[in-house]
Amino acid sequence: MGLWTGLWGLLSGILSIFYDVALFWEEKCVSWWRSRSPRDQLSYYLANAETFEDWEEAAFRLDELLSADLWRQTPTSQQYDYRLILQRLESIISARENEDALTLVNILRSGLVRNLGNITSLKLFNRAYAGTKLLIDDYITQVALSIQHVTALQTIPMHASGFTSQAKLELLHDTRQAFGRTSLVLQGGSAFGLCHLGIIKALHLRGLLPRIITGTATGALVAALVGVHTEDELLDFLNSDKIDLTAFGRQKGGASNGKSDNWFQTAVRRLRRYFKEGSLLDINVLEECVRANVGDMTFEEAYVKSKRILNITVAASGKGTFPNLLNYLTAPNVLVWSAALASNTSSRALYSPVTLYCKDETGAIVPWPHTQDVTFRSWHQVNLSGRESPLARLAELFNVNHFIVSQTRPFAVPFLYSESNPAQRLSGQRSLTRPLMRLVMLEIRHRLKQLDYLGFLPGSLRQVLIDENIPGPSLILIPDLNASDLLKLFQNPTKTGLDYWILRGERGVWPAVSALKVRCAIEIELDRCYQTVRRRRSSDISQHNSGTITSRHGANEGVPRKRRPSGHELE
Repeated sequence: MGLWTGLWGLLSGILSIFYDVALFWEEKCVSWWRSRSPRDQLSYYLANAETFEDWEEAAFRLDELLSADLWRQTPTSQQYDYRLILQRLESIISARENEDALTLVNILRSGLVRNLGNITSLKLFNRAYAGTKLLIDDYITQVALSIQHVTALQTIPMHASGFTSQAKLELLHDTRQAFGRTSLVLQGGSAFGLCHLGIIKALHLRGLLPRIITGTATGALVAALVGVHTEDELLDFLNSDKIDLTAFGRQKGGASNGKSDNWFQTAVRRLRRYFKEGSLLDINVLEECVRANVGDMTFEEAYVKSKRILNITVAASGKGTFPNLLNYLTAPNVLVWSAALASNTSSRALYSPVTLYCKDETGAIVPWPHTQDVTFRSWHQVNLSGRESPLARLAELFNVNHFIVSQTRPFAVPFLYSESNPAQRLSGQRSLTRPLMRLVMLEIRHRLKQLDYLGFLPGSLRQVLIDENIPGPSLILIPDLNASDLLKLFQNPTKTGLDYWILRGERGVWPAVSALKVRCAIEIELDRCYQTVRRRRSSDISQHNSGTITSRHGANEGVPRKRRPSGHELE
């Protein structure tokens, strides 16, 4: 009996040892299986970054891990003319080092175009997370520095070299005119339209926010909020604590009853309003919210204050009977908040007719007389193309030849593709899901365009599924949205929710920062230096000629004008 007990104890001990070893290796295997690779970890940090600096650090580390930094350091590529870029880069550096101002001016004046050598090709921006070829970055940087160098040159009315102060002003004006201008276009989005604030914040922090901002529908509300604030005020305003949202708490069923509606009650109320009036949001609440944040400011007053060119698109009955692009040139005395509401007119306008208001000669607020027989309509009922398009009119007025489009419509995002985001391409190296979905969406989009061309696609579906034609090169920015965000469409805007949407919008901009710098950095530097030289030139002439302006281009920006010969000269 003792022998069997001993053998059983020995066997139990051996089995216990094997069991412990098995558990050890099982834990190791599970831990190894569940552990993330360095690439997955960096991708996670990239997707969940809270600031651009954190995102950029993860992008650099991910490029090093994937050897994408070697691709950036190698200037050669079939996607652009690297020989041309290298030649111009060496010429610019040589002229600046030799203090040869006239040669530098000639280099800047000739051949300075946005897509020189195809450097804006999106295929150059989806190979690495942190940016494009270093040669392209160096070229853009040196051109910007050269513009600053020319601006800082000391000139007198008759310089021995022939480069006078008037010649400097004309150089910057003509170069800026030839290069063209960029407009930020904020397109719709309903509650997702709050992501526009994040896109504007990210562009502003990186110094890439255009002075020309255009808004449609919900984008018009955001454009109105931004267009009335100066450069110094904008960053503080984009902090959610500075935006007044009390109107949403005082709406029916909200704070007036002593308590807030829950998600279900808000969803039911908005769905009822949508089927009755054609809009999820109450037009009266929108009016109160916009007026609280914008005030009774006209387009011209907003331009004088902020120096930003605010444009709001509206759709009116009839073609050619009413301007569909409102700004400080076409509607200087119209109140900004009333134009933003007109852009948000529902498809059933009889339930909530919108009236445009303006300021008369005495400053009193009265209905704009030009809208007496005009009925504003929803953009879902309008199909404008060619010269009738508001963006085409914008291009004519302000020399706009490039567009940054902020697209937040949730039903349009699956049909779009951010080619400037390297994650869209690099993630497809390990999975066939994304390329196949991309192929399916492109095919669906192609068939929809065919139906629209043949006239078989209803107007409402066209506005939902097909983007507005952009009359020029464009870059589409898509916020970082997911399926769970659809449930937030039925939530009232709050301070916490606003921070959430702003961060979503910012994350949609960060992967495109490199592409935006290549496209817009030279333009922004030209505009800044031109304004500096023009103000300096105006001050010098005023001192010598008792306020008489003799320059070819008058320094009249920011001053109310009764006569406006053209938009190009004013701006």
